[in-house]
Amino acid sequence: MLGIAGMRWSINVGRISGIALRLHVTFLLMLLVIAYQGYAMAGGRGAFWSLALICAVFTCIVLHELGHSLVAQKLGVEVRSITLLPIGGVAALRTIPENPWHEIAITVAGPMVNVIIAAVLIPIAGLPRHLFIVEWPANLLGLLNTLVGVNLWLFLFNCIPAFPMDGGRLLRASLALVIPHRRATWIAATVGQGLAILFFVLGLKYSVMMIVLAAFIFIAAEGEERMVRTRGMLHDIEVEDVMMREFATLAPVDTVGRGLEQVYQTGQDDFPVVVDGRLLGMVNRQTMLEAVNRGGAARMVSEVMDASVPVVSPRQKVSRVYDAMLGDGFGSLPVLEEGTLVGLLSPDNISRYLLVQSSIKPGRRVPSPVAGQTPPRPPVIATAPPTAAPPPRAESAPPPGRA
Repeated sequence: MLGIAGMRWSINVGRISGIALRLHVTFLLMLLVIAYQGYAMAGGRGAFWSLALICAVFTCIVLHELGHSLVAQKLGVEVRSITLLPIGGVAALRTIPENPWHEIAITVAGPMVNVIIAAVLIPIAGLPRHLFIVEWPANLLGLLNTLVGVNLWLFLFNCIPAFPMDGGRLLRASLALVIPHRRATWIAATVGQGLAILFFVLGLKYSVMMIVLAAFIFIAAEGEERMVRTRGMLHDIEVEDVMMREFATLAPVDTVGRGLEQVYQTGQDDFPVVVDGRLLGMVNRQTMLEAVNRGGAARMVSEVMDASVPVVSPRQKVSRVYDAMLGDGFGSLPVLEEGTLVGLLSPDNISRYLLVQSSIKPGRRVPSPVAGQTPPRPPVIATAPPTAAPPPRAESAPPPGRA
């Protein structure tokens, strides 16, 4: 399964081809449950072969996700991680390609890995007696025979057009060959949510796991459709259209206590650290709070600032910057033009723009700019400087709170 973000509560266990491999804590809990069930059925031997089967199945799932990921890397898409969950694996791509042919290639690669694994194992272990019933193995040959069925089942299961699963992504990409990407996403998400409701109803009668899967598909389909809709609204908007032009800065010799004063005096959480008009880095509220709790309010900002924060250009598309903010968890990003700090772009800026645009009736919206035209610029107070550094004060530490 493909996604565009990492997941919390995951443990890094290594890297493959530069891609982080992670185990979600719920996956580890599932291993304990499976081992207990195997032990209850056949003692220590049952626990061993139960765990062997689950580990082998999830090895096949990792290979499935690597199929997606390696093709994505070949097509220039960065893959951040592969996370194993009880319901399968998720390859976290920085972005899902909008080129339909690229998405088709990336999507098809995963299920084809399962076909190849089954084709390799069939001459050794033969076909399973029951394709849709997983039989607990008692020896190595039984394990391989079960893996044949599992991989064939994974291939068929992933072909179900329940977006954002592989079949749903293939449906979206196929539709995007003839209709706009955003519309194709909406159709695929709607189909996926309809199937999720069907899975939920069937799960009430047959399996709790189907209910969990239905909930995951329904929520994930809605989230991905909303993200594509958001990127569509930001597609033709440049950073300078939404960036903050009036903001406070800190000097490297300012104390973190002074910085925390500015948090509640200016309403900012992120501050550029500037000296002689040159950007040195960024410092945020959380970092300054941690510095105060560890070493006191007298520490200098230069000791705790992030000197490697990426910068953006006023002419960059907001949709591209937005993807980076989501993927890497950045707060505000400094906007530089010819080496001069001219603005700050934060998730709040983007959220406010989206809130305003979504509240305006479609017929009243400002049309998106077309090629060769300059998009409308927001009004700017002519007398306001691009940055407003707070004047120095004698007191460094923040005033004590009232009793």
